Amino acid sequence: MGGTDRMGPGMSTMRQIFFSEHVDKDVTGEERLEQLGYESHFDRRLNLWGNMSLTLSDITPMGSLLAIGIAVIALAGTGSVIAYLAGVIIAVMVALCMAELGSIYPVSGGIYSIIGKVLGQHAAFVTLVAYIVEGVFLPATIALGIGTYAQSLSTALSIGVYSAIGMAIVTVLALMNIQSNALMTGIFLAIEVIIIVIIAVAGFTNLTQPISVYTHADGMVNGKLTSLGLGVIVGAVSVALQSVNGYDAGIAFAEETTGPARRVGKSVLYMCIVGGVLELAAFLGAAFGTPSLSKFLTSSTPLTYVVKARWGDTVGTIVVVGAIIALFNACLAITLQFARIFWASARDKVWPDLIGKPLSRTWARTHAPWVTTLIIGVIAIILCLSLSIVATATFVAVFTIANYVFIAVAAIWQRISSPDGVRPFAMILWPLPPIIAGVGSLLAISKQTYTDLIIVGCLFALGLIYSLTYLRRKGLNTMTLMADAEQLGETPR
Repeated sequence: MGGTDRMGPGMSTMRQIFFSEHVDKDVTGEERLEQLGYESHFDRRLNLWGNMSLTLSDITPMGSLLAIGIAVIALAGTGSVIAYLAGVIIAVMVALCMAELGSIYPVSGGIYSIIGKVLGQHAAFVTLVAYIVEGVFLPATIALGIGTYAQSLSTALSIGVYSAIGMAIVTVLALMNIQSNALMTGIFLAIEVIIIVIIAVAGFTNLTQPISVYTHADGMVNGKLTSLGLGVIVGAVSVALQSVNGYDAGIAFAEETTGPARRVGKSVLYMCIVGGVLELAAFLGAAFGTPSLSKFLTSSTPLTYVVKARWGDTVGTIVVVGAIIALFNACLAITLQFARIFWASARDKVWPDLIGKPLSRTWARTHAPWVTTLIIGVIAIILCLSLSIVATATFVAVFTIANYVFIAVAAIWQRISSPDGVRPFAMILWPLPPIIAGVGSLLAISKQTYTDLIIVGCLFALGLIYSLTYLRRKGLNTMTLMADAEQLGETPR
């Protein structure tokens, strides 16, 4: 009585949706692609550790925290601790969704390819629009972090000028051979971890602030500690989420990863957790170990301020230099990634030939996509000279969080539409991850400025119109073209 074989078809389908009985832990990435009718032309040379190291490099935990953490503190004041904790929790929920989807569709096209497969071409193109905006605003945000810390060492130039110089150097480095860049990012990542440890130790070995200080949002207004309200915490969550973003890179390297397809899911989830823990260690250490709450909230470099206050200017200066190096790593890794995403979109023939052909060019000497790299570099330099780090961080965060909503919806719809489908990596706690990820992301978006929301809405609408008209008229399938295009070129490494 009551055995699975005696369940009705409806009950059996619900059981498959909720408990994912079709977990195949042994299916390899190659076998999974064959099941999908897809042929890869990449060489599989990455083991799980190789994929995870590249994914963590893309997150660049210290570089992201040093730049974007400034914006979170500026927005939420003492509420920044709750914002970061909530941001990391939501990020893990998103990573669980990505891990399952990435193991089901282990293709190098990444998130937009998966969205295309699950939700259709038009949704995929909207996510590509979000990637494009992220691709120009994120490097500028990190470069503004370079300028902020550089000015803390010398006020000879403005933050904007320092940032523009830093972005120009990053652009030149991004044109180098990809293997050379891989070596540099590896070295820089090691420096990042050292800086994280120093900041965390400086704070946790000298705890001065009680937990009660960070249970609500207070900020410095006209020299006085003033209540900011719950809404600013919710709004700051989106920026905190941006700080941990980058774990989707594990999917980008899927076709170069050996072994079971579930390794893709492991890399996405594990590196999201590692990146989040590293950032929280430094941030919480600085927040609870700051000797002066007012100086922490008003400092242009709050995290390194704690080190200077604890161990003096010499150690503080060393950490600032390390911070600048970490920020260079973050900026370089992000520029490399998005230059290739833009290049891939051109090779997809997503754009008219007048635009697509120039964008698809690579430099014969280094095989770098030089046109897209220069476009990102030039636009980012202009943004550095005209916007603040808070403005760029809050604006680009809306696009990142919008993509998280797509991912949550895709995770739910994939289980509903394919209840008996193979899932090499099945998320735990279903259906909580996509629900928390989707609801949390929507709440965070709802607290953004009307101006940012209107601009984002208009860009998404234009992208949808473009997909419904030009791409449909040409009969293009976004997911297939994106995946094929990435087969023809390089993946950032």
